[in-house]
Amino acid sequence: MKVYYISPSTIPSRSANSIHVANMCEGIGQLGHEVILFAHSNLCNSVSCQQQLKDSYGIDNSKIKLKIFYSNQNRGIEFFIALYALMRFMLDLIKNTAPQYIISRNLYAAIFFGLLFRENVIYETHSPEYGFRKKLQKLLLTSKKIKTVVISKALKRIIQNFHHISSENIYVFHDAARDGQLRLGLLQRKELSQQLLSNMFNLDDYQKVVGYFGHLYPGRGIEIIEELAKLNSTCAFVVYGGNEADIEEYKSRNMSKNLFFMGYIHPKKVHKAMVMMDVLLMPYQKSVSIGIKGVDTSNWMSPMKLFEYLSAGVPIISSNISVLKEVLIDGENCLLVEPDDVNSWSIALQNIISNAELEEKLGFNAYNLYKDKYTWKHRAKGMLTLI
Repeated sequence: MKVYYISPSTIPSRSANSIHVANMCEGIGQLGHEVILFAHSNLCNSVSCQQQLKDSYGIDNSKIKLKIFYSNQNRGIEFFIALYALMRFMLDLIKNTAPQYIISRNLYAAIFFGLLFRENVIYETHSPEYGFRKKLQKLLLTSKKIKTVVISKALKRIIQNFHHISSENIYVFHDAARDGQLRLGLLQRKELSQQLLSNMFNLDDYQKVVGYFGHLYPGRGIEIIEELAKLNSTCAFVVYGGNEADIEEYKSRNMSKNLFFMGYIHPKKVHKAMVMMDVLLMPYQKSVSIGIKGVDTSNWMSPMKLFEYLSAGVPIISSNISVLKEVLIDGENCLLVEPDDVNSWSIALQNIISNAELEEKLGFNAYNLYKDKYTWKHRAKGMLTLI
């Protein structure tokens, strides 16, 4: 089967939406489908960007054909990607090679294909829209030809109430992690840590290596990690991610010898770094930024990091935030603590350090949940059954 996947994304990019799109396309390809991915770039054309799917995102690009709308301007990019996809669709219609499935994270493309061409479309959205886009979104949500996918039950409720519509045509598919990730045993983790971290610090000086992966934006809980490092000098705290300006700021004010800001990590290396950790932290606060002023996703987020953490198979300590409990269960696949209570974070960490049985249980249950339910392949298969 041929699948059009129409994104609003720029490739290559560090943005979460481009990483999500690349992984979804790999998941669809793993089902045996041919994927035509529409995106934007100001660095490369379709041919050279094709290799970027593999080099920048670490995915198998053999089933993906990239169609790039090239532009040095960022204004109106989503609209022009949608127009480009529409033109390619008309050519495919003439050649009798039109796609059997159309998935769109692009608002305008969903309008074109679902409302104008009356094609069956899966429209995926990660937030409510405002202004003129709000009107377009409501048209999509109320169309019988269009199935809407959201990333959490909370977002489904928010969108339903926001637009004053029923929820019968809105489906929840949480984010995911790449298929086939392996869980390491304790000795394997230690060996990997020696390989990758011994040039940063002496591992023998610490009981546990505690990791955080993600942006350093407000609301991500980096201040919690800074305080946690002060309270737990026997643990090494390793922070991966952030843009250059944020990394330099945190490094310059870091006074803890057991806290290490590692900087950006390539998507291809993320899992290898995660599995060498003894504990993974997810200290989201009650208000969470995605780097866009005024945007707070704490009420409906389904962070990819959560599912990547699950796939690592090591204990997770997470903020006790309602939307995360759609996936996480305290004492079963994680420990949940109040977001801003540093002492509770420290107690949870010490519980894992002192209880090998709990450590194994949390990691084992997290990994099995990922493997059974939260891979991109599982997600793609579920979404395609909607059409």
